[in-house]
Amino acid sequence: MTSGAPVAGASWDVVVVGAGPAGCAVAITLAGFGWRVLLVEARAAPRFKLGESIAPGAVGLVRQFLGPSADVLDRVAAGFRTAGNVSLWAGAQPDTTDFFYTPAGHGLCVDRLAFDQALRDRATAAGATLVGGRFVSCVRQVDGLSRWRVTLDQAQAQAQAGGACVHQARFLVDASGRVAVVGRALGVACQPLDGLFAYAQWYDSAMPDQDVYTRIESGPLGWWYSNRLPGAAARRLLVFHTDHDLPAARQAAHQAGFDALLQASTHLRPLLRDKGYAADGSRPVRGAPAGSQRLQAFGGPDWLAAGDAAQAYDPLSSQGIWKALDSGSEAGHQVHYQLQAAVPAGRPQSQVQQYLDGQALRWDRYVLQRNFYYAQQDRWREGAFWQRRRGD
Repeated sequence: MTSGAPVAGASWDVVVVGAGPAGCAVAITLAGFGWRVLLVEARAAPRFKLGESIAPGAVGLVRQFLGPSADVLDRVAAGFRTAGNVSLWAGAQPDTTDFFYTPAGHGLCVDRLAFDQALRDRATAAGATLVGGRFVSCVRQVDGLSRWRVTLDQAQAQAQAGGACVHQARFLVDASGRVAVVGRALGVACQPLDGLFAYAQWYDSAMPDQDVYTRIESGPLGWWYSNRLPGAAARRLLVFHTDHDLPAARQAAHQAGFDALLQASTHLRPLLRDKGYAADGSRPVRGAPAGSQRLQAFGGPDWLAAGDAAQAYDPLSSQGIWKALDSGSEAGHQVHYQLQAAVPAGRPQSQVQQYLDGQALRWDRYVLQRNFYYAQQDRWREGAFWQRRRGD
């Protein structure tokens, strides 16, 4: 996974750790301004990623970063436009939100592997250098223009014996997702708001399925999400959300328990049955953290965190990709202004502070919104999962 300049240790204006949507947005933005950008992807080969819905408000931002070609958007979404949301949340009857009346007129459901690859292609086309490597450490330097020594394990690139390679950088961006490897290496604590976990299974059907709605359903032990995935075959993703320390989490981690929990569904279970869906037996149930969390500090002198590395949201918000691209774009612009200003080490950095203040405001707004939506669900108020969120 290498594109552009050689992977051996070199000097860069910016090293971006993480080549997901946030990291790619940072790289595309900065490379577009002419800065030398190293984009680091920890995984040499793509792993599975859940399909993801993109709200209508983010469609324009997606087009901006993927480029004007309709072919790219069709490749990552297979022409699949979502028409709205159908939810059983506060009440027992479905509530439909139609995207027809939004400026975009539709949302998107994307293949995340294809989507992320398209963004990486755009980053390299803009001039960024993409390498496969694992972040090992970073050390601040006080002399010279390059203020960071960044060590990567680039064993697959065979940079040096053992794969260790040291790069110089004027600025460092943490876009490594929920693990926030740069922030943690700098001693910044991660503050979780809850222990939400997502358990996913794919379902296939030989029958046609033309459903174009994202579906959400609350239940006594957590809540469900489902979407038909892009592609010619009828394939649907079903995700159950609960806290990782509750008994329902242990149950959801295995197919038999997942199916048993699904029996309590009054909306999604009949939909799957009527369309002839059956669980994909070749895939085990997949689990991944999905809780709300933030770094105690979103950045500091000569470094910033973007996307989920800075703050990760509950999937109920439907802001995952939207937030990643938006914060990546903002981080990229602020880093550009900071590099232009050439502020000496140790001096106040107004552009960094502006970004930090904006991230703090976004987090406060998100928490209020999250608490509001969870408070609307009153049918299962006695359940441990819901009591915790009412307490928030």
